Amino acid sequence: MGVRGFLRAMAVGAFALLAACAHAPEPPREVLPARELSPLEQALHTHVAELASDRYGGREVGTEGEALTLDYLQAQLEAAGLESGTHDPGHDWRKPFSFEGRRKKTVQTHNIIGRLPGTGPRFGAVLLVAHWDHLGQGRECRRHRGDRICNGAIDNASGLAMMIEIARQLAKGPRPVRDIYFLASGGEEAGLKGAYDFTADPPVPLDKFVAVFNLDTEGLSPPSSPAVVLAGPRTEGLMELIDKTANDTGVTLVAPNERNLAFLKRQDGWAFAVNDVPAVIVSAAFADDARFAAFLDRDYHRASDGVEHVELGAAADMVAFHVALITRAASPATLPQAPRDEISANDP
Repeated sequence: MGVRGFLRAMAVGAFALLAACAHAPEPPREVLPARELSPLEQALHTHVAELASDRYGGREVGTEGEALTLDYLQAQLEAAGLESGTHDPGHDWRKPFSFEGRRKKTVQTHNIIGRLPGTGPRFGAVLLVAHWDHLGQGRECRRHRGDRICNGAIDNASGLAMMIEIARQLAKGPRPVRDIYFLASGGEEAGLKGAYDFTADPPVPLDKFVAVFNLDTEGLSPPSSPAVVLAGPRTEGLMELIDKTANDTGVTLVAPNERNLAFLKRQDGWAFAVNDVPAVIVSAAFADDARFAAFLDRDYHRASDGVEHVELGAAADMVAFHVALITRAASPATLPQAPRDEISANDP
């Protein structure tokens, strides 16, 4: 065989190998034992199924899917008992911002900001965060068997579902001392843009926030799974409160590892940490190393991240945990901090 024939044969062989790989069957997915879902799991699943449906187009910023997402979140948080937290009558609930996208194109998008008013705002405020955006049908979305929509069921419809149900439970409970703010951030997938916009233009002075808790990619693990804390600086007092709350609620905390620590600076809490605001993410999914690794390998930023692969048992546990944790963080008796001047809204 001549050189040309040899090269032609090699090229054909390589193409055939690539084609075979492209159609190779995926490794079998883990099948968890069937069980009856709790009412809370059912509620979480309803939110995830809605937000990760094709109708939302993958919740990409600047698309019709964004408008649908913002409508859904605002309606759910209002129904839960929150009020707008923007402190801007011209932009109730929805804080507009922009950032530079691909090819220096300006992207216009929004954060959703809700608030559960407290009785003693001079004692500070607490913030719960979950990013609402995903990749949609953009260039970063990796297709899966002809599916071109990255719906982001686990990343991060699961976190949004948790935020809604945490808000519902907190609003039904005793009124907190500190205000509790809820931030559904946009532009996270482009580099934490919504979180950084919040820190640059907060509804109240940023140093009034005594604690920030982030919810991200939580729909992986079954009930009674352990959790991990990824913490930024200035969180010593907050860590003591987390340890006590975990002990009181029966949540086992495990040490971070190299894989989950790699995400510390890639999640919205980091935008607050670099601005000296105590921020943590407490996650059962990040603690579940085998399932988290499988998710990263198989579904992360892929069109295969669909509602059919979501497991919300541990997410329900984390809802209960965060309700207890935020309730304590919103009380100066359990998270002490010297009273400050009365908090007032920033000028729009």
